[in-house]
Amino acid sequence: MWAAHPDSRFRFRQRLTLMILMAVLATGSTAALAAVPYLDANGKPLPVDTEEEVLEFLRTAKIVSKEKLGEGTNKSKRKIVLEKDGVRCNAVLRTGYKVVASGDTGFVDSYLSEVAAYELSRLLGFDNVPAVVRRKGGSIQIWIENARTLRSILKQDENPFSEEWVEQQRQVMKVFDNLIANTDRNPGNILIDDHDKVWFIDHTRSFAGQHELREPEAITGFDRDIWQQLQSLPDGTIEEVVGPYVRGYMPELLQRRRLLVDEISRRIAAEGADQFLFTLGQPD
Repeated sequence: MWAAHPDSRFRFRQRLTLMILMAVLATGSTAALAAVPYLDANGKPLPVDTEEEVLEFLRTAKIVSKEKLGEGTNKSKRKIVLEKDGVRCNAVLRTGYKVVASGDTGFVDSYLSEVAAYELSRLLGFDNVPAVVRRKGGSIQIWIENARTLRSILKQDENPFSEEWVEQQRQVMKVFDNLIANTDRNPGNILIDDHDKVWFIDHTRSFAGQHELREPEAITGFDRDIWQQLQSLPDGTIEEVVGPYVRGYMPELLQRRRLLVDEISRRIAAEGADQFLFTLGQPD
């Protein structure tokens, strides 16, 4: 294990993580309690026991190499190699912040949104957004090894959503994208690893000023435990954890959360809880 970070903000995050864990245990959710799934640059499990140790590695490991990534809208994105105490892992470095104002289709393109998306996903109790931290001038997110983009899978005429486990994760993603006002979800921003885990990546164009849900019609089901978290999380907790990364767009985020709760409540009333809600399982 790596030594604890001396910064008081890090100690606060450790306490907050414990609070989140207790809340997830209270609801019975297992989504955030899975073993740490990340691999090092050689494809072996990282020598860590907790998510906080992964975050500490991302914060403090030395960047030993960088290379451009050709895909995606963020041209400043780089694949990097991190090293600390003899351990190396791949990661993604993102930089830049800009606002594109064009009515309802405007967006913010910011590395800060990557951190916001990760922190919010953990508050809600699921772990499909890879670990990411803010470092000077950008964000660093761990690389998901042994995974392919949905785009590359579709090129081979495969059906990645044929299995229930994959489809359920996709349904969680649709709710999450409505919550964060994601304008850039596409097949290149969805990863599926060799355990059929779906990873939601590339959230720089999220958390802008939209007051309405972008695609409520895409919501076709949701996990029971995450649904409980979505309803019960205090506004103050969301503001404390996510607020530092979304600039002036916190009121819009809280408004979309309220609209999502209303929309999902309406669907449950119309379709029945047993039809609309599921318990996010694990692959066979």
